[in-house]
Amino acid sequence: MNRIQSIFRHNLPAKILALLGAVILWFFVMNDQNPSVNSTFTVPVYTINGPDGYTVKLKPRDVTVKIKAPRASFTAAKPEDFKAYVDLEEAVEGTNKLRVRTVVPQGFEVVDISDETIEVTMEALIEKQLSVNVQITGNTGAHSALEKIVPEKESIKVTGPRSNVARVSHVVGYLNLANNTADFTMKVKLNPVDMDGNIVDGVTLSFKEMDVTAKILSGVDKKIVSIKPVYSGVPEQNYMVAVTSAQPDRVEITGKTEVLEKLSEILTDTIAVDGANADIVKDVNLVLPDGIISPSQKVKVKIQIKKRNSD
Repeated sequence: MNRIQSIFRHNLPAKILALLGAVILWFFVMNDQNPSVNSTFTVPVYTINGPDGYTVKLKPRDVTVKIKAPRASFTAAKPEDFKAYVDLEEAVEGTNKLRVRTVVPQGFEVVDISDETIEVTMEALIEKQLSVNVQITGNTGAHSALEKIVPEKESIKVTGPRSNVARVSHVVGYLNLANNTADFTMKVKLNPVDMDGNIVDGVTLSFKEMDVTAKILSGVDKKIVSIKPVYSGVPEQNYMVAVTSAQPDRVEITGKTEVLEKLSEILTDTIAVDGANADIVKDVNLVLPDGIISPSQKVKVKIQIKKRNSD
């Protein structure tokens, strides 16, 4: 045992220096053979702790990360090993500036990142119920006319980010009559549109299409007749109804020939003139008899009220 200790202690300083030299030489060789290098990766930014019921938009969506590591480490690394994310735990609705955090494998160092913070916009998802407006294109066939359309649903649910849903004024679909002469049903594609009729992107409809039935009268003819305004009541004392007029004063109606032959005029809804001492101007509905249809449903009626002449 003493002999072994003696051998170990013999020239101990020189042995320690030799060991240190070997370690230094090893590091020198390893650094020369496997030096640290830089490389860049463009990675998508993902989010964590995002609240339910919100949409999230990132700007930019990708960042470029500069990584430093021994050259040999990169041979085994894959692009998906390098990640970037933002934490939405304290984000609020609107625009937020959030710090980009990175995740890299052990032995890698982030030297630089193209965007230390990015713009994160959060917007609440909302929904509202809107009416469906089915617009008619084309015409029915000979001796037929469209009586009415019956959509499968009168309204539909629109869902999306608050600002997008707010732009939608109604939902529109187009039904082509295509010279049909009898009732038919077809699927109509639906689109959300704004006040100017432009399609609004970024929203979802509860139904993308729906059935619409066209009720068509067959064996009918058309006729133009005059419009007769109807009123009731008595104006203020010493006043009287002088003239009644409608604009337009004539209307095209469609119906069976035997019914049309009996009609020379179409009446309006009744306008009350009780106690009136000035002209009355009002939009009123036409009163169409059973079996009669018309593209015009309303007219503007003027009832002229004037003072009686005193004798």
